[in-house]
Formats: sequence, structure tokens, C-alpha cells
Amino acid sequence: MSLPVHQDGSMEIPPLPPETILLVEVGSTAHGTGLPGGEDQDETAVVVESADQVLGLDPGGPATIMQRTQPEGVRSGPGDTDRTIHPLRRFLYLAVTGNPSILMSFWAPVIETTAEGRELQSMGELFIGRHFIPRYRGYMQSQAERLLGLAGGRHGRRGGGQREELIESFGYDTKYAMHCARLGFQGLELLQSGHLNLPMQGEPAEWLLKVRRGDVPFDEWWNRSLALEAELEALVDDASLPEGPDRSAIQAWSVKTHLQIWDRSADPDEPIQGGDTD
Repeated sequence: MSLPVHQDGSMEIPPLPPETILLVEVGSTAHGTGLPGGEDQDETAVVVESADQVLGLDPGGPATIMQRTQPEGVRSGPGDTDRTIHPLRRFLYLAVTGNPSILMSFWAPVIETTAEGRELQSMGELFIGRHFIPRYRGYMQSQAERLLGLAGGRHGRRGGGQREELIESFGYDTKYAMHCARLGFQGLELLQSGHLNLPMQGEPAEWLLKVRRGDVPFDEWWNRSLALEAELEALVDDASLPEGPDRSAIQAWSVKTHLQIWDRSADPDEPIQGGDTD
């Protein structure tokens, strides 16, 4: 099936699957670190697989789906939408392993939700633990490597060729820089408070916006990012923090939710809980 294509080459995002329980806004705007009028819309959706998909003969079940208003290989810009749709089981697996992009979904602004989606977001604290410190540090290092031209095929160039306009204006890719430091701030916030404030608040948010606008010298950004990573590393053996996620509670909720939705789908007389917006 081909998607409708507009005159400018952009495409329409298909409607959400009926099994969707949660749709949230992610990305720079949700973090509060985007530039006004300069960001695309990033979304994450969670859908519940059918009983046939989970228990049937097809190996693996549905995969994560990426939907974009721009064709693959074309950078998204203001007014564009990038949506990622995760089956619930995969979403929970990624959250349990400490994936930063997934963990933010528990506190992200809600676009659409159901009762099950609200329950899912309320469980954020169950996924917090020292186990995710290497993931956050790894994501920080990945952003830094791209900025430094050590990844993405452009060795020695501060930005890897992704955003030439930022390199020309500021000498380095300030968006990679902002995300690198943001991950440090948010990893520490999760461990120390048990939740994320989205959009980000206070001095960290103000400083990250300055980085994004190119108002922070490279050396200042570099030194603060190194300090944030060191703070995360120092918490690896802090026994006052949870060691890992509450797997038993998460699994129990997942089983209950799948069975609950399957029972509702199997009974045509059972009223379906429609989605709502917040």
C-alpha cells in the first residue's frame, strides 16, 4: 500500500492501529530543548498485539514500525512527523533494558491514551535502576562521537556532515551536543528523584537551550558533559539506589493487560474503551 504524497514530496502518516493504548510526544520539543518553530514532531506509540500474533505460528510477532512524513534518507524539518510504533511487549523489553528513548515515554506529554495507557505511564518508577547507567553513558558517548566526526563516516569533522549549517555557524553540531548533555542530566534525575520532569526545568534546561542555540563554547560543553558522565559512573555501585527494574511487577501487569484486552476483543458485547486525549 502506498501512502498519499503531497506536492512537496511529504507523505501522510497513516491512522493509528486500533490496538493503540498510548501515543506520546517525544524529541526536543517534549524535552523543552527545541528551538521555537525549528523542530519536527517526534511521537512514540504503543500497541497491544493480538492473541494470534503472540501465540500463533508467525515467528517473533510484529516488529517496531517507523512512519515518517518525509521519505527515508530525507531529513525531517519543521512541520514533519516521525512516529515510532512499538508492540507492547517490545516496548516493555526496551524499557527494562534501560533504553533512554523509551524510558522518557513514561513522563512524556500524552497525545492519545486509553485506561491501559494511563496505567503504563504510571509504572515508570518500576523501570528505574543502576542497570541503565551504562546505557545512558553509551548514548552520551554515541552523540559525542557523531559530533566529533568519529561516527557517521566523517572522521575529524565536528558533526559528521549531518547538519552543515550548525557546523558553519558555531564550529560544531550543537544539536548533537545538546542531546549528549541532556542524557546526562536526565539519567541523573531519574536515579536521584525517581521520575523525569518534561519539559526539563531550571538551570539545566536553560543551559541546554544555550547549547542548542550555539551560545556555549565547545570547551564549556565538553567539560560539563564529561562531568555529567562522571557523576553517572560514580553511582554505579551506590547501594542506596535500586539495582534494577521490578521485573516481576512489570511482567504481571503485561500478562494481565494482554489477557484483559484479548477478552474484551473476543466478546462483541463488551464495551470497548475508546482512546482519549490529554
